[in-house]
Amino acid sequence: MTTDLEQLTRLLRAHDPAQHVQAGPGDLTATLDAILGDSASAAATPRRRWIRRRWLALAPVAAVLVGLATALPVLLQPQEVGPFVVGPAKALAFAENGDYINVRIVDPDADPRRFREDFAAHGLNVTLTMKPASPSLVGTLVSVSAPQRRVTFHPDGFAIDGEPDDNRIKLIEGADCGRMWCQAGVSIPADLRSPFELVFGRPARPGERYEITGDPVARGEVLEGAEPANHTVAEVKALLRERGAIVESYHQAPPEPRPRDGAGWDFSAHVLRPESVPDDWYVHEVFGGHTPNTVGLVVAPRPTANPH
Repeated sequence: MTTDLEQLTRLLRAHDPAQHVQAGPGDLTATLDAILGDSASAAATPRRRWIRRRWLALAPVAAVLVGLATALPVLLQPQEVGPFVVGPAKALAFAENGDYINVRIVDPDADPRRFREDFAAHGLNVTLTMKPASPSLVGTLVSVSAPQRRVTFHPDGFAIDGEPDDNRIKLIEGADCGRMWCQAGVSIPADLRSPFELVFGRPARPGERYEITGDPVARGEVLEGAEPANHTVAEVKALLRERGAIVESYHQAPPEPRPRDGAGWDFSAHVLRPESVPDDWYVHEVFGGHTPNTVGLVVAPRPTANPH
């Protein structure tokens, strides 16, 4: 991992739709669509002045993206392969795709034994970890890594050191996570024998904190559809009250012009006491909180030229 990516990951998480689906045997097309969500069927968000501008760039939150390139990876369209079939433990679904096996989550709440059983049935040496995540990241891939090996990002996939150059792990599109990095699934070379690790998001259990926090204006999140940037603190707090949410923390915005993605600015070192934040200050960006219905606000006395 690089220091910059570790810091970016920590910062995003510090300030920082899938559904529970019980899969049955047979064709999983409808089930998988329900897990990953369908933007065309998403409920329309009330418009007013809180209309969200759709982000076109994804912020990489997985610190395994060594050698990050500007191009996005080749994304595999689900319709280009055969139907997904549930594994024997009914935790994962698999589809043959030439020399690759496409994998998606069926049961985000499954225990690790069931995931291992499904991967083993396809001869894959994969450790899959499910971490409690906010709603937009449930059932999505958020990290790829390998024990004691470097995983390098390329435009056509993730390469594991020691594997042939054409044996790259690829990604399946379909997840809508706002400006956070996530994918709907993963496509694995059928003959890949190197062990590697995947992290997917799962629903948080009652009283459990999120380990992975999403974009708070993404689908399913507390500020879905809103664009809080450059509204006053008072306005954003009023919107949060309407949605049954609260501010978890306040953070001083970096000076402007700011480095790209706030690199070099440690938000955790610039925490503000709530009573010190005037209502007429402006929100520059919003991070997901670590518990349901909470957010972190990055604020300053003046609006920002680069709203997020």
